[in-house]
Amino acid sequence: MANFDGPGFSMVDKSWIQTKAIDVEPSTDISPYLSRILEDTVWNGNRAIVFEVYWDVESVNTKSTRRLSSVKLSTKNFCLFLRLPSQFTDNLKDLYRFFASKFVTFVGVQIQEDLVLLKENHGIVIRSSLEIGKLAAVARGMPIFEFLGTRELGHKILSCDVSRLDSIQSKWDEAGGNDRLEAAAVEGWLVYNVYDQLQQ
Repeated sequence: MANFDGPGFSMVDKSWIQTKAIDVEPSTDISPYLSRILEDTVWNGNRAIVFEVYWDVESVNTKSTRRLSSVKLSTKNFCLFLRLPSQFTDNLKDLYRFFASKFVTFVGVQIQEDLVLLKENHGIVIRSSLEIGKLAAVARGMPIFEFLGTRELGHKILSCDVSRLDSIQSKWDEAGGNDRLEAAAVEGWLVYNVYDQLQQ
């Protein structure tokens, strides 16, 4: 079983999120970590949430393409941050299969462009996705919610204090690895819990 041996962080509701960051190399086996995420979703009755993807832009002869460079995903108990290699390797097939799982949902703010880019640049069709801002706008009858970011939605929907996340992000360039993992854990927790709250 994969060990999430990164730092753990206490959230404002006293829940605990265990983290792991991996610089994925061609020889890196990420499947045990993805399996552990899926196992957590099955055993604890929750979903795995892919809440943030990052892209690198590559230009060749005036044509720009985008390459998936990192992914953040979370469950109720874990947060995994994958920094991906610049070249496609076979071990990324595990990640693509993970994306197709019925237990995985892409949840985020204004994620439609990311879903299009995944299909165009990597041939990945996402099975389940949710624009959390749109859901919040409809569920709460507040159209402005569609345009809020993760922190703002967390504050409005969950009425929780996000000052620690604000503090880390305000000095992002100086933030160390643990601070960045804590920020990822808090963002994952916010997205997961806003999604959960709006589904009730």
